[in-house]
Amino acid sequence: MDTITITADDGADIDVLVWRPEAASGRPTKGLVQLCHGMAEYAARYDQIARLLAGDGWLVVANDHRGHGARAAATGELGTTPDRGYHQLLDDLSAVADHFLAEVEGKPWFLVGHSMGSFLARVLAARRGREMAGLVAIGTGFSLGPLSAVATGLAQAQVLMVGEDSRSPLLNTLSFGSFNRAFQPARTDYDWLSRDVRVVDAYIHDPLCGFVCTAAFYRELVRLIELANSTEVFRATPPTLPILLMSGAKDPVGDSGRGVRQVARQLRDAGVHDVNLVVYPGARHEILNEVNRRHVHADLRDWIDSVAARPRTPQVRNAR
Repeated sequence: MDTITITADDGADIDVLVWRPEAASGRPTKGLVQLCHGMAEYAARYDQIARLLAGDGWLVVANDHRGHGARAAATGELGTTPDRGYHQLLDDLSAVADHFLAEVEGKPWFLVGHSMGSFLARVLAARRGREMAGLVAIGTGFSLGPLSAVATGLAQAQVLMVGEDSRSPLLNTLSFGSFNRAFQPARTDYDWLSRDVRVVDAYIHDPLCGFVCTAAFYRELVRLIELANSTEVFRATPPTLPILLMSGAKDPVGDSGRGVRQVARQLRDAGVHDVNLVVYPGARHEILNEVNRRHVHADLRDWIDSVAARPRTPQVRNAR
């Protein structure tokens, strides 16, 4: 695993982790797998699945989102959102993709997003999916429905009262406070993440995980979730794009399977032909870090390989 820094379109530095197949196995590169991490975590937590995919011949990359990772911690920006909110995060992901697509020109590009990263990935697939070989959304969910307007209004009220850059324990509690209900009596506040107690404890003791974000961040998160589940995005998703949805049956973000199944239905109703859904019994939110993670990792690797083996029509790169 190497770390490089690329320059975003606004001049900011983006830290990108890179796992190269040559270092892992000496095989020729199959293509690009871009990982997109979730909220209140960082790219290096995906080292295990990245190493597996690199060992299988893929160039694997993952950037730390703005407001996340060691750079944000060092500058006091952990949990903040950029001026352009989720729009900037999407542009950053595109910049990272463009940087490495030039390196694997003509080879397949897979985008894999987890949790908040899954919503970003779904929106980016609606914009650039014709260039992708496949999309994987892990730990994703459906719209908040009528609660969306309430959540957005409350977040905006917090912004006005305490300021965009002020931490909001209230919004943090309202966003995630109910996630542990299904796991009572709970050992920790984060039992909803995984059945593996070592994973949960490592998350709790990691200063780059589980932090309280700013009021503006929660506002942007709600807006992102609603955009990802909008008719506009479902209809803009290319009908021929292979999509894999992976979720735990006990994942509160996916409403214990109900929300992620609704996402699959909406995609199919919008005309997307190849939507695959895997729900793992008993698994919680971080299925890549669950007790059955070897099975999950193998399923992800095998799906990517199977899709990559299909005949592909070369796509023209979109102008950014």
